[in-house]
Amino acid sequence: MRNGVKSTIVGMGLIAGVAFSAFAQTDNVAALPPGAQAPTPPAAAVAPSANYIGPKPGELWSAQEKQTQQIRPSEGYVGPKPGELWSSQEKQTGPAAKSPDYVGPRPN
Repeated sequence: MRNGVKSTIVGMGLIAGVAFSAFAQTDNVAALPPGAQAPTPPAAAVAPSANYIGPKPGELWSAQEKQTQQIRPSEGYVGPKPGELWSSQEKQTGPAAKSPDYVGPRPN
C-alpha cells in the first residue's frame, strides 16, 4: 500500500511539472508560427553618463595621507615603554626537581 501511495504522489508531481513547463513555454518566442516576427521591446531611454568617478588609468585608488604633526607618546599611557617587551619576565623561584620516569609504552 505504501509503495502505491508513493508512486501515485510522484506520478502526480511529474504530471504537474510537465503541465507547468508546457504552460511556461506558450508565451515564448519559440511558440510563434514559422515566419512570424518576434515583438520588438519598447525602446528604453538612456541618459548620458557623467564623468568617471574612479581613479584615472595608472593611478592608485588608496588615499594619500600625510603626517600633520610629530608623533609623541600620550601622557597617561599604561603599558610598556617603547622597545620593551609586554610579557612578564619569569624567574626561577626554587631548584628544579627531576621529572618522574616515563611510564608510557617503550619506544621502538
